[in-house]
Amino acid sequence: MTDKLWGGRFDEDITPDVLDYTLTTDVDVRLVFADLWQDIAHVLMLGRREIIPVENARAILGALLGLWERHERGELRLRPELEDVHFNIEQMVIEELGREVGGHMHTARSRNDQVSTDARMYLRRVQLDAVAANLALVDVLLSFPEEDLLAILPGYTHSQAAQPVSVGFWKTAHASMLLRDVRRLRGVFDRTDESALGACALAGTSFPLDRELTARLLGFRGVLSHALDATSARDHLIESAAAFAIGGNNLSRMAEEIVLWSGHEYSLVEVPDAYATGSSIMPQKKNPVVAELTRGRAGRTAGTLVQLLTMAKGVTLGYSCDLQDDKPYLWNAIDTYLSTLRIVAGQTKGLRFNSARGEDLCWDNFSTATELANYLVSDRGLPFREAHHVAGSLVGALLKRGATLRDTAAGAEILAELGHPVDAQTLTGLFAPRNAVTSYTSPGGTSPQSVEAVRAELRQAVEGHAEWLESTRGKLDTAHAATLRAAREIAGGADFAKVLDTVTADLPLTEQR
Repeated sequence: MTDKLWGGRFDEDITPDVLDYTLTTDVDVRLVFADLWQDIAHVLMLGRREIIPVENARAILGALLGLWERHERGELRLRPELEDVHFNIEQMVIEELGREVGGHMHTARSRNDQVSTDARMYLRRVQLDAVAANLALVDVLLSFPEEDLLAILPGYTHSQAAQPVSVGFWKTAHASMLLRDVRRLRGVFDRTDESALGACALAGTSFPLDRELTARLLGFRGVLSHALDATSARDHLIESAAAFAIGGNNLSRMAEEIVLWSGHEYSLVEVPDAYATGSSIMPQKKNPVVAELTRGRAGRTAGTLVQLLTMAKGVTLGYSCDLQDDKPYLWNAIDTYLSTLRIVAGQTKGLRFNSARGEDLCWDNFSTATELANYLVSDRGLPFREAHHVAGSLVGALLKRGATLRDTAAGAEILAELGHPVDAQTLTGLFAPRNAVTSYTSPGGTSPQSVEAVRAELRQAVEGHAEWLESTRGKLDTAHAATLRAAREIAGGADFAKVLDTVTADLPLTEQR
């Protein structure tokens, strides 16, 4: 007969290769804090409701607090032969107290609601870390000096020079994009922040549980009320993976620009030496390897999203071991995303832009041709389509001569031939990239005042997100402290009801979802 905790109906144990194939202790290490916190909350509720003998509940709480202290010291180790974090902790309690006492801990609970609750608790922490890392990178992007407002870069469409922009305009664009990632993470946090504990295997239980109490002790905003949905749901994991994948994609787009622009053909930006490496054979090389890896590792986060969608699509409601494969992939995506956010922030602080080169490229690539069209509309009253045709004809004629917009004398001559004379001095002012950048005063445009207005708006958003982050982390810390306080006092002999009424007085009520 097997000695597994689930082994009552089995005549023989699983083989070592089956154990190795099915165990999850290697990935469950990240869930130890959540499982212990959850165990303590569950036993507090069992004792409060007198679902198990009060003295047994006290003893179990004492054992769990001892395990928590071992975990805090880094001394708690999961044993692979016990399959997962849940059985490991339960077995540790049973080994200390005996099955007659420790065996009560799993009353009115299943590994199905345990793993869902643990994963939600871990994901909340990760999502908050990702919000913090994004806000740190946004702060770097928004902390640019005044000269960046008129440091010229070519803007690109279709990978070809389009209109001139500024370094400040480029940085605020990426900050704006990253703040959408923050909003996306906050959204998935809201849908993750629901307790599955008490759903049991899939159908609930006949025991008189207080799911609201355990949800409050675990810092959850609400209870995922339907038991079958609570144990089956993986959309919060998939949505988290989607947020990480989109965030990774956004970082990759920034990295792509840095990789291209740092090449000699562009020479628009140089990455710090500490974020580049050399060649083993070519002594002249400075390779932007951090940006390249940022671009490449976006594939990991995208791949995780596809993996989780594929894993979940064929699983009916109710737990199946297919769902066990969510964590190894998701953990990898989490590590990739968070490490990339942090290293990109460091690289971004040291980027050096070459504004003189940017201005030269704008001149040589006809980036300000639109300004002639705008001038013909505003000063001469031409319809824009006709003005566009005149400006395009000028560009075509200059190209045939091997000239650029710098050749304002040639430009004036060609425009006179086209029947729309503009003197060379006026053309010099129209075509100057810095003048073009300054003139785009529309909301969200490239002018210094427009960029400053956007920067102020983005900084206000950062402040709001930072306040939410601090408040949310504080709520979780308060719930965790309340749970441990209640466990210590009750394990020491205090009354369940009095202690829990006291510690929960400062915890928010769960919301009806």
